[in-house]
Amino acid sequence: MRPTFDNAALIDWIAAQDPEQYYDYVSCRECLLAQYLRCRGFPHAFVDSERAHLRRYGLDARDLPPGWNDIVHAKPWTFGAASPAQGRC
Repeated sequence: MRPTFDNAALIDWIAAQDPEQYYDYVSCRECLLAQYLRCRGFPHAFVDSERAHLRRYGLDARDLPPGWNDIVHAKPWTFGAASPAQGRC
């Protein structure tokens, strides 16, 4: 399994999601990246535009890799629009 903060790991995960499914970019707990991190074993993860907070109460914050927020920020907020086929990844 690839490391959690590996670009290819994120791209593979996005590609495996329903392309029509919407995500809530403005929700730090329901955005695409928070869902990805929970899937990768961080059940309390939440995300802001610059960091991933991997544990409860914001402990263990980590800077997002370059470009990750750009991938998920542009509308429409669907998994299909964020996929490599759309040129964002």
